[in-house]
Amino acid sequence: MKKQYLVLTLIFLLLLCSIALLNKKVTTGYGADYKVSRMTLPLYLKVLNFYDRHFNYKWLVKQITGHLDTKEDKILRLFHWTYETIKPQPKSLPVMDSHVWDVYVRRYGVSDNFHDLFSTLCNYIGTDAFFTTLYSKDTDGRITLSFVQIKSGWTMFDPFNGIYFRNDTGGLATIEEINEQNWHIVKLGQTNISKANYKRYFENLLNIEKISLRYSRAKYQSPVNRLKLQLYNWFSGKKPLLE
Repeated sequence: MKKQYLVLTLIFLLLLCSIALLNKKVTTGYGADYKVSRMTLPLYLKVLNFYDRHFNYKWLVKQITGHLDTKEDKILRLFHWTYETIKPQPKSLPVMDSHVWDVYVRRYGVSDNFHDLFSTLCNYIGTDAFFTTLYSKDTDGRITLSFVQIKSGWTMFDPFNGIYFRNDTGGLATIEEINEQNWHIVKLGQTNISKANYKRYFENLLNIEKISLRYSRAKYQSPVNRLKLQLYNWFSGKKPLLE
């Protein structure tokens, strides 16, 4: 009888601790017109929202690529889908930057929003992907591109303009092949953008091995990877475990 009472007491205490923990106040950020704001909400709501987005990503990727077999076919299908589904930002509406899933819900965005969604969906088919900005050496111009890892190396996509890169044999051009000038552009739509528009940004392409994907937003939409990041930040003293 005493043992049963002790067990029930422990269960009750654990329940109280769980309720207290899940009601802990945490913050989340969202951006509007390039101004970031933070709002406070209970931990349980942040967790529920996170898992809601996670399972929606899984469902969406399955709807888009479930009939395809190879990673490259799936990547190209996600690229086509992103370009065809998301529309350029209307000037009359605010520029939003909150959760990646919101880009799909809104169906419009600026260049970064296209890359954000595309690279996130690529991670959900099991391939590393991220996006970053490249700068030209001789001008103050810049361009955003998504980098996706395939069997032969890292390749690049521009889902905002509907452009990607192939090598002379028809495969997806890797960074190494682009550095060797073995590449041409492929356009999904009607655009005046030419190879020259990208060439000036490819003079000093990224060394992917030197880039840490630890903080790639696209990678950390899944629960396991997010937990790893939170634990890493906590143990390294960069951030509290719950924020």
